[in-house]
Amino acid sequence: MRVRGVTLHKLCLVLLFFGLATPVLAEREVHVIAVGRGHQTADYYALPEARVRVDRPGQDVSLVLLDDGILHWKIETTAGTIISEIVRSGPSPKDSKVSLSGIPMIGVQVTGLPLVFRPSGRKFRGLIGAVTDRFGTDRISSFQAAHKANQTSLRVDRVDTTTAGLARDYLSQFSRAYDDLSPDIRDWIETGGGDRPFAVAFDAGGVILTGPTGDRRFPVTPDVPGILLPVTGVYDPATQMIYCITIGAEGFLYSVDVRTGHWAVVTSLDEYDAAGLLYDADNRQLVLTGAFSRPGDIRLFGLDGGRSSVFIPTTGFPGLTDLFDYGNEHGPPLTPLVFSDGWLLLEARAGNDSADPANAQHRLYAVQIATGEVRLLRFGPR
Repeated sequence: MRVRGVTLHKLCLVLLFFGLATPVLAEREVHVIAVGRGHQTADYYALPEARVRVDRPGQDVSLVLLDDGILHWKIETTAGTIISEIVRSGPSPKDSKVSLSGIPMIGVQVTGLPLVFRPSGRKFRGLIGAVTDRFGTDRISSFQAAHKANQTSLRVDRVDTTTAGLARDYLSQFSRAYDDLSPDIRDWIETGGGDRPFAVAFDAGGVILTGPTGDRRFPVTPDVPGILLPVTGVYDPATQMIYCITIGAEGFLYSVDVRTGHWAVVTSLDEYDAAGLLYDADNRQLVLTGAFSRPGDIRLFGLDGGRSSVFIPTTGFPGLTDLFDYGNEHGPPLTPLVFSDGWLLLEARAGNDSADPANAQHRLYAVQIATGEVRLLRFGPR
């Protein structure tokens, strides 16, 4: 709430009402409230309303109000509660208005803040960054949201100290050590996996293996099921075998012998949609990670017929929802990198197609397949 534009008489009323003569104020609290649609009153010509009651006596309170552009925020306070600033924003800032104890507030409109309804996802992280920048805080004090307001006032009466994501830099508390993991995993973390002399391109007609001597193409043969939606492939130079996966319908895990060009089906995927593929040479097994909304659906297929799996929800990977608009779109896949001593190293990346790939956001995790334990090992732009 900026005082510019408020008449002297109204300003005096506000000062008297909220007791700004209180000698000592606590550290500023920043509370964020999001409302999609307001409550329509009997006055058809009035804007729909969202009522907020702030009960924080003795506290210096700032409010950030987010809406979709057609709303009248009606703010009331309890005795001794001090509202030092109000910011109203959202994707459509034109028509909404704010009143504080019946007094219209002007100069509160700020453009550019997203309207979000849950304390997670890429847009929420952007909101936290913008709000903490503006108010010079490390975290916001609370967040609440309603897709539609009703006659009951939304209450601001406490500081949320339990929701980790309200802090600007919250992931550090989830970061874990990896010195007890295998040398293979530690080496990959420190070196980034080293050189990759071979690459596999998989399309509906077959696979192309690119290596030091150039490209070799292996067309799919008619004795295996047709390729519906090719996903990815990997090559094991020791056995000279390519493995590749498809999604859609039944889905298959194929093998291709580069010495003979022979194609075979390792196994049906039974409608399991996979996005990532790793060949674990030590255990002669293929490690797959899930596609779309189930990246933590991890399955291991042994070439001897053995099977194992673990399912970890997306929210079980700290910081993974920061990389996409969680709840409205699918996130990036979890790429399997190394499997060793029962632990799987995974990476998620977002923003690789940006103008500056070095600033692409990434998360590096280790998952223990037997127990489902997840460790966040590294995060942030590389």
